[in-house]
Amino acid sequence: MKRYFAYAAVALAFFLCTLTYFTCIKRTKGFCYTKIHSRYGYNDRWDFGTPTKSQEKLLDQIAEQPFSLLGSGKECYAFVSADGEIVVKFFKQKHLRTQYILNYLPVPKVIQALRNETLNRHTVKRKALYQSYQIAYERLPEETGVLYLHLTKTKYLKRAIHIKTPKGKNLTLKLDDMEFMVQKRAYSIFDEIIAHPENGKKTINSILQLIAKRNKKGIGDNDINCERNLGILEGKAIQIDVGEFYPALPKQVTKKELRRATLDLQTFLDENHPELASYLESQVNTLL
Repeated sequence: MKRYFAYAAVALAFFLCTLTYFTCIKRTKGFCYTKIHSRYGYNDRWDFGTPTKSQEKLLDQIAEQPFSLLGSGKECYAFVSADGEIVVKFFKQKHLRTQYILNYLPVPKVIQALRNETLNRHTVKRKALYQSYQIAYERLPEETGVLYLHLTKTKYLKRAIHIKTPKGKNLTLKLDDMEFMVQKRAYSIFDEIIAHPENGKKTINSILQLIAKRNKKGIGDNDINCERNLGILEGKAIQIDVGEFYPALPKQVTKKELRRATLDLQTFLDENHPELASYLESQVNTLL
């Protein structure tokens, strides 16, 4: 009887996984609402309090204009405002989710162990990601352009955001129900250098200063890359991907760290602007 029950549970689990794949994953490639909406309720650990007056104005601004999909990264879908000044990022829940129907079904020990391993991995990833965003919000707002962070369901925002999907569908999302971050919009470092090579030295100096400043504040970064992670805002470099920060001891930046952090930039400049490549190398050697 027990063996029959175990086989039935496995069959049911396989059916549910197959159903989920064909109805939620395979059928909805790209963005869809279910990919950014979590089942988590309120958690005071991730409640950073009611918005300030300036943040209230920011949220009003968000509610008053439509947003369209700007891009998709490892952790988020990014939507840009109609005026092009604000980006709202919603978390991809696929790798963060720990709440499934399968959690409550009796399954064989082997499958239970695999399930628990997956859930633990998602729990750790979610906590680390949220902590990284909290670091950006509380300790690096100027260096990241982060204006507001909302990581748990609340009842005090009382506003909605209107987004347009790539397929042209209009969605209205209650901000209280969503986990999201608001950030100033920045533009590609490489595009900026291509468009304005005369400002290349200024851009290089800004990038190196950003890395050095983060180190001095005692914040490490597990994902260092200029093209993917940095942007230009009002002539200064900021970090737009903030999902890999972690607390570290404050320290002076080293030549090795600067070379590693600007490796892709060095390659880009070697191919497109050799004179700026030489300038980057000289600045790294002088440890700005």
